Amino acid sequence: VVGKYLSFIHNRFLGSFSSPWISHLEYIYNDLDYMYCLISTFTVLLSLIIIPCYASYSLLFSPNKNQKSFITQNKTSLLVLLLSYISLHIYDHETNHGITHLIAGSDPKIQQLLEKTPILRRGPKPPIWFRNPNIQFIPWMIQNEIHARQGIQYQRHELVVTDCIDKSIPNCEADDIMKDTITLDVFPPLEDENDDDHYFSINFPKSTPVVLFAPGLRCHSQDLPSNSIIRAVYGKGFRSIVVNRRGHTPGQKLKSPRVNIFGDVDDLEQVYWHVKNKMISPNTPIFLHGISSGTAVVVSALSKWDKRALLEPHRPSPQFTAAVTATPGYDTSRALQPDRFKWPYNPLMSQMVKDHFFAFNEEILRSYDNDAYQRVMNASSLQDVVDASAHFAGYPNASSYYHHTNPINEMQYISTPVYVINSIDDPCCSIDNLYDTSLNVDHGGKSYVELIKNSERCLLVITRTGSHLPFLDGYVYPFVSDPLSNQHGNEGVMLNSWADQSIAEYYVAALEVYNERRFL
Repeated sequence: VVGKYLSFIHNRFLGSFSSPWISHLEYIYNDLDYMYCLISTFTVLLSLIIIPCYASYSLLFSPNKNQKSFITQNKTSLLVLLLSYISLHIYDHETNHGITHLIAGSDPKIQQLLEKTPILRRGPKPPIWFRNPNIQFIPWMIQNEIHARQGIQYQRHELVVTDCIDKSIPNCEADDIMKDTITLDVFPPLEDENDDDHYFSINFPKSTPVVLFAPGLRCHSQDLPSNSIIRAVYGKGFRSIVVNRRGHTPGQKLKSPRVNIFGDVDDLEQVYWHVKNKMISPNTPIFLHGISSGTAVVVSALSKWDKRALLEPHRPSPQFTAAVTATPGYDTSRALQPDRFKWPYNPLMSQMVKDHFFAFNEEILRSYDNDAYQRVMNASSLQDVVDASAHFAGYPNASSYYHHTNPINEMQYISTPVYVINSIDDPCCSIDNLYDTSLNVDHGGKSYVELIKNSERCLLVITRTGSHLPFLDGYVYPFVSDPLSNQHGNEGVMLNSWADQSIAEYYVAALEVYNERRFL
């Protein structure tokens, strides 16, 4: 209750005032509120059993039946405290949802796009008991597990990609020692495979707009995380192609000692040309979509390719109708530090990354660089893991790695329309990352939010709630129809993610507003 009052006073009267100690208090309060929500949920259920039992025990076995219990003596005070908490929780929920900032680039077409995207403009309004960013993970992860077990039956394609040994050398040539096979999962399938399974009866023409997905860390086509976004864009008539980058295809070991956990731009370019030239019809609209850590390779790629198209128009460059980056971390040299990627997610992800990418591929990685492998396994934080793994990504050290791969390095060159989503309560990609001053001298001491303001076609939406990707929406009924289930008469539902719905809406609007980019 005290925490609620402090939060109320700060949000209502001190909203423009901030200091480190207030930030620490708010973080502690959020953790306490998270614990309260968990405990109160179970307490309500248990009280249905405990209270009658306690009352019966008191009546039957209490040695002094005239002695009043603590609850009886203080029932008025306890009732006031309970009502205060509930009232402030409702007030907090009613006044602290939706969008805090909507920042658009200079292109006047963005205003046309906003007129066609009412869901995007509204922002999320989560269920009252799922406003806390940590609590939002619970129903979302349960759904993710269910969807992953059910599985979307993709059509799988394999692609052999090549790379340089030392990527820090300009214009280096690919070496066979760094060849590997990545997988591309397509839904709906590109052609009828005469499979009896009903999913393969869903046919879109080859000219159907395509969304190329770069999943999050350790994620893959069945859990990007979640596959609800695949279902959402399918409902709008888009085909999804999920790029399971090196080390991300479940059960598939590395065939070469090359792994960049954020993804590799050169690999992604090989994917693009394979998809464009061999998998889809000419002039099919293509979108690029990065999720969580997958946003790093998306932003890096757009920066590199749009810069090339501007400065070297004679060289072919991948082009997209539009792109999305959902919950980016911006500067990868700082975003994964323990004060940015919060406890308990930092130590949990650190260990999972070590197990998934390195322990699973110990033989080939240790034989390539035993010292680097040992540094990775001894790393104490997620940022340290990335630093230590630089050699496996193709760079001599962490400094060289960030110099060549940090997605913010050349973001000023992006001319592709990009929809960016961040939440101020994200425990994994801190909103502080957005307001950091760029360390790149070419950025003139500007923050990343200022660079977005000065961009041509970027659209940044910052929401009050959403956590890291769930963005639950729906005050009373947080569910929407599942387009994939309903295709087969099952009348299924899935959690209503504002991010998923607004992204699908954005893609439809972008096809119309940026009509001249449909056939790049």
